[in-house]
Amino acid sequence: MTETTSGEQSSSDVSMLLAVYAGDEPADVDTALESVFWQTHQPTEVVLVQDGPVGEELTTVIEDWTQEYPEIIRTVELAENQGLGRALQAGIKHCSCELVARMDADDISVPTRLEKQVAFMNAHPDVDVVGGHIAEFSDDPEQIEAVRTVPTDPETAAESAPYRCPLNHPTVMYRKSTILAAGGYGDRRSMQDHELWIRLLDHGYTLTNLDDVLVKARAGADLYDRRGGIDYAKTEFLLYYEFLQSGYISLRTFLINVLSRIPVRLAPRPVRGFIYNHLLR
Repeated sequence: MTETTSGEQSSSDVSMLLAVYAGDEPADVDTALESVFWQTHQPTEVVLVQDGPVGEELTTVIEDWTQEYPEIIRTVELAENQGLGRALQAGIKHCSCELVARMDADDISVPTRLEKQVAFMNAHPDVDVVGGHIAEFSDDPEQIEAVRTVPTDPETAAESAPYRCPLNHPTVMYRKSTILAAGGYGDRRSMQDHELWIRLLDHGYTLTNLDDVLVKARAGADLYDRRGGIDYAKTEFLLYYEFLQSGYISLRTFLINVLSRIPVRLAPRPVRGFIYNHLLR
């Protein structure tokens, strides 16, 4: 870890937080970790949470990277799969830096991602979380099919939060102290990020995004499968109902969200894919 002469952390220190589970493709995790060490601003540490047993092939990938960067990669092993929310909550407690960058284990961080985010957070001490856009691809990360944009100022991000997730979770960098002060990640297996952002906004924290693509993410049929079905629709309904019960959104906003989003989750996959690509961006 880079330290000042007083033994305190440098403002450029950053922890990269990832969680892997048995369903992750080893080759994708390998590419994701490669993108971490391609950064123009190197992370001080990489905290890698193994959410339950991950299998021999994925274990080999993790061990190979750990052997190459033994002083940077720290693994946190959970005995059983607990879902992303609990895995990240376990991981953030092992992050030693105040600045923590999130990333999914099958995504690719663009080389200047950490450099831009660290510079922004140091220049804007009033900002608690900063994310960015995501470029989506199917097979070739150089063949971008769509860009998942987000609001690029705090006011618009806060205004959009009752209706849509204001940040792309795999792109964010946040202050560890802020996340823990707000209660950290919940137990949700999905949509834990939207619930966290709402909680942060409700506590008066500041969220925003850079007007840059920071991460490349895999899209395609698998993405539409994950974002549809009865279970996903139920989770989304309960999330907005929780926002309603807490007083964060009005009954009108609750009804708008439920009537506009739940039918999409229950639609056939081709229909859901078309709506997601052309109407929900």
